[in-house]
Order: sequence, then C-alpha cells, then structure tokens
Amino acid sequence: MRTLKYTCLLLVLAAFFSSCSKMDDYKKFTNGKEILYSAKADSVKLFPGRNRVKLSWNLIADPKIVKTRVYWNNRTKFIDVPINSTASGTRTISVIVPDLAEGNYNFELFTFDKDGNSSVASLVSGSVYGEAYEKALLNRIIKTMRLEPDGSTSIAWLSSESTSIGVELSYKNKSGASQKITIPRDGNTTLLTDYDRALPLTYRTFFMPDSNSIDTFYTTSNSKFINEIALKNSGAPFKSINVPVRWGILQDWITNDAVKNQSGLGGFDNNNTVGAGFLSMEYWGTNAAITNGKIYQTLTLDPGSYRFVSTVSNIAGTCEAMYATVAQGNSLPNVASISSALGSYKLTNNSLNGKDLTVPFILTERKEVSIGFVATMVTNKNTSVRIGTVRLFKD
Repeated sequence: MRTLKYTCLLLVLAAFFSSCSKMDDYKKFTNGKEILYSAKADSVKLFPGRNRVKLSWNLIADPKIVKTRVYWNNRTKFIDVPINSTASGTRTISVIVPDLAEGNYNFELFTFDKDGNSSVASLVSGSVYGEAYEKALLNRIIKTMRLEPDGSTSIAWLSSESTSIGVELSYKNKSGASQKITIPRDGNTTLLTDYDRALPLTYRTFFMPDSNSIDTFYTTSNSKFINEIALKNSGAPFKSINVPVRWGILQDWITNDAVKNQSGLGGFDNNNTVGAGFLSMEYWGTNAAITNGKIYQTLTLDPGSYRFVSTVSNIAGTCEAMYATVAQGNSLPNVASISSALGSYKLTNNSLNGKDLTVPFILTERKEVSIGFVATMVTNKNTSVRIGTVRLFKD
C-alpha cells in the first residue's frame, strides 16, 4: 500500500515538472523573456471616401504605447500613427489612409510600445469608392419643367435614389447673375421666380455611398431648357367655377354659349363623380345641339416650335366635327374655317380613348394665340367627349 502511495506521488511530481518545462519552452524564441502585449485598438470604425478611407479607434491611455500601425493589402502596405503617450484617459485616434484604388479592403491595426511589443490585431473591413462608382451614378430626373402663368418657372422632380443627398441647380437670373441652389433629396418641387428662360439651366445630383462617407460624389451635369408652358386649369382634374354634381363651367377657360347646352352649363363634366373633372362637350339629343362650340384660352408666345397635347379620357359615339385647335388671335375659328388655324387634330371615336393628341405649330414672331377645342354636334346623338389633361410644349 505504501509502495502505491510513493508511486502516485512520483507520477504527480513528474507531470508537474514536465508541465513547467513545456510552459518555458517558448522562451527559446523570446530570448528567455515573457511575451508582453500592448493595449489593443478598440471600437475600430471605417469611413469610406474617394480613393481613401478614414479609420478611427479608441485607445486606453498607456504611457508605454508610442504608435499604432495600420496594415492592408496582406500587410504589404502600412501607415504608422504616432501616439501621444502623455495623454490620459480613453481617447479616440483617427487617420486618413490615402491613395487607395477602388475596391474592398481589410485593415489590421496593431499598437506598439517603446520596446517594440505589439498588441493583438484589431480588424475592420470596408469599401473604397472612386471614378467607376461615380460614372455609374444617375442624375435625378426632371418630371416637368414649365413656365407658369405668373412668369415663374416650376420644376417637378421624380423621386431620388436612396443614396442621393440632393441636387445642385445652376442658372442665370434675369439680370444675368449666376445663381446656384441646392434641392434636398426630399424636395419634389422647385420654383424659380427669377430664371432667365432664354438660357439653359444645369443640374447635377450628389451622392454619399453610405451615411459614414467622408466624401461626396457627383453625376455629370445635365443642361435643360424650359420646354413646357403652363396652361391655366390644365386638368387631372379640371376645375369648375361652381361645384357641380355633373355639369359646370370651366375655370380660367373661355366657354361660348353654344357649349352651355345643359341648362346654361357645359364645358365641364364630373361624369357623376364629384372631383373627377373633365373638359367636355356633349350632345345627347335631350339637350340642345352644339354648333361651333368653343372652349379655349388665349396667351402670347415667343417665336419657336410648339406642341399642344391633349389626353383623351373618353369619347362616346362618333364625333361629327370636333378639333383640338391652335389659332392666331384671341379666338378659335369655326368648324368650317378650321383650315385657317395654325394647327388642328380631328377627334373621331373611342379608338382615341387614353391617347395623347398632338397639334404642332410654329411661330416666326411673338404672337397672341388661342388654344383649345371647337366642335359641332348636331346630327350624331349620344356623343360625348371628355378630355383629361392639356399641355403646351416648346421644342
């Protein structure tokens, strides 16, 4: 029994000395010294930029730490960041890593003390952006740009891309001075009261690839002339001077008596849906026929090529004689004299439903013109025409 106890004791002592020997084996590679590690970089963050990144990290004050080394490209590249050893407390250190090609990167950060002892690695990954990214960016789209009746210019924008942060818009005002404004990404409408519409405006969209980006990226600038001239009460829906359940008289349009064949009302139709709002002419046989009915508005235009575009909502029956018309002067011609107009488009039947009808015309000098519709509805009963919108463009 005593022999067994001695045997166990000898085995325990042998295991102990063997363990100590193995624990000291590493000293063969460290000149007999223990490995000492510096405090590591903590909470490392990466901020992407244009062919560069910004790195930041927290570091607990340690008078022995003299630098942080940042490695990338499989440690073939590095940058050293000196550390102020006299500072106290936890501090945030940062550095810009410049001259980087576009792409994804892994960065390793080590701190070093004055004796050359390093910390364990702190890792962070991220992207670098540049010319290829910028060339792929798309400018925000202008939905409409038009001259309003009061002389101002309104611009309606389509929705921004998610990484867009705004649009830079440049133009000259009516005094010839250059102007520059910024439209925020959630700005859907821009109104310019002093824009010289004889000159183009330019715009470019700027982006940040993510919310931490230290640089802004820009699309190529686009130039655009104003090409839409706002017509009053242009539809979708049209408005009436009264608030009818069905028929009414159009606001801001001239409507002659021939059109008002619904007990003194006409030219406007809600089609039994309040708020629908169509420009209309209708003959059902139970109301008076229409002879040379006219709905129009008059404005003065500069020389140029134009398009009057109307969108048909619905035509019921077959039109006897109805025209979308543009004419010189302060009125429209009668149906029999439609050839004297600057331009016209003959409406027919429901094959035009949902379609845009275009009347092109050219002015060689500044003129007063009237734009609208003229119709005769006498022989074809149960005929109605409802127009959803009208627009005027200068090309």
